[in-house]
Amino acid sequence: MNAPLVALFDRAHLGHDARSIAHFGGDVLGNHLDAAATSFVGRTSRIASDGNPSTTKTSLAEHPLTKQLSVNFDATLLDAIQKIESTRFQIVFVVNENSVLLGIVTNGDLRRFLINGGSLNAPIHKCMNVSFRSARIDDSREQLLKLFDLGFGVIPRIDEAGRLIDLVTPAFELNSPEAAVLARARAPVRVSFGGGGSDLTYYFVQKKGMVLNATVALYSHATLVPRADKEINLYSEDLATHHRYDSLDALLTSGADDLLGAVVTVVKPTYGFDLYVRSDFPVGSGLGGSSAVATAIVAAFNELRLDRWSQYEAVELAFQAERLCYRVAGGWQDQYASVFGGFNLIELDSRKNLVHAIRLEQPIIDELEECLILCNTLIKHDSSDLHKKQRASLRDEDRVKHVEAMVDLCREMHHHLLRGELLSFGRCLDRAWSLKKGVSPTVSNDRLDAIYDAAIRSGAIGGKLLGAGAGGYFLFFVLPQDRAAVSNTLRKMGCSLSAFKLEPDGVRSWRTRLQ
Repeated sequence: MNAPLVALFDRAHLGHDARSIAHFGGDVLGNHLDAAATSFVGRTSRIASDGNPSTTKTSLAEHPLTKQLSVNFDATLLDAIQKIESTRFQIVFVVNENSVLLGIVTNGDLRRFLINGGSLNAPIHKCMNVSFRSARIDDSREQLLKLFDLGFGVIPRIDEAGRLIDLVTPAFELNSPEAAVLARARAPVRVSFGGGGSDLTYYFVQKKGMVLNATVALYSHATLVPRADKEINLYSEDLATHHRYDSLDALLTSGADDLLGAVVTVVKPTYGFDLYVRSDFPVGSGLGGSSAVATAIVAAFNELRLDRWSQYEAVELAFQAERLCYRVAGGWQDQYASVFGGFNLIELDSRKNLVHAIRLEQPIIDELEECLILCNTLIKHDSSDLHKKQRASLRDEDRVKHVEAMVDLCREMHHHLLRGELLSFGRCLDRAWSLKKGVSPTVSNDRLDAIYDAAIRSGAIGGKLLGAGAGGYFLFFVLPQDRAAVSNTLRKMGCSLSAFKLEPDGVRSWRTRLQ
């Protein structure tokens, strides 16, 4: 007997047909496997030898198995046997001159053909099976894994025209190639309930500071897209600006004076990138917006680091970029709030600043959201300039006492929050506003006083201006029965009311594949 034929029949006694074929029908996988496979996997290719292949002639893929396990339509059985005996898969794939997959042949198909009187010199298409399982080139890894788990040992992958592109096995090409990624981050802004002014360094290095704040669902968003080169592009949607630099060194020596560039100079990334920043709030809102911008950018870079910065380190980087490099005067509470999120009592002194997260029962949080109104006065202001003036005011001992009283009130408000004594908490906001105005004459003006007084007359229990003062947002506490009246009054005063939702978390970052 011919040596290849002897080897072929010897294989039959070793059981190599099972678990190594890519077709279904008469072989040893059995009808139960056929039914299971048909229920979930891809499509069944049924391409006859006289099918209509693409007019574009292409060659087979260069994967070694593809060349080793494929035969031309006019090859002989002897050619197929030699191919089958060259690998452990016991199968060959029949293609035409355009690489279109026409059928498959296993050792079982060959044995049956020869037993029935077929010749070794007969063309292979005489015994090929045209009902076979294939996968599309874009089929998912999950689909392939299910086929392999059912016992298919090698699977042909074809394109839309039916051309054989490559072959996959359980050990080959199942891992997705590592794709380029981008990093995203969003950082919330804050509302300050009490203690503002005591978070300024020149105050708490002498006397301990304390602030009570919470983050709200208004965010600064940052998207960081790494580049293959060293180029840096900084896009601000809020300011409608785009700054381009050939490299980090070019940025460092440019003398650029913008917040995005300041954060980059502090982070000092070693790669090029495109950075996109946008915000849900207007510039000069008094909500700590510039700190949220700096925090979001820091977090986006942190997302791509192996050795990630801690929350306290992220605060320090954002503070350094905003306060020291960009030279926006202000305190520390904004960065802490944006990074840590939720309700926080923040203690500040010359040694270490500590953030104490406040755990409130959910009904207290829900009720507080219903009782608070966030009111945009639509009056723009420069918080950095205001802080500089207020610093000069604190040389007056009487004004320092106002800040000390604000710290004491902060502790009281903290206790009211923990116990759910929200009416008392609302009344404290009124006291906080009176104390804040006593710190500096720049905090309020006639327009702001008129807005506040009108809200109180309409039923507001208390409120305060957020941020350094002179403009931005008011926060008012109202009872349910008075909310409509207060809201209507504020609108008549030319103010805009914002949806108010507390944010329990601080800055978030994540990475995703480039689309």
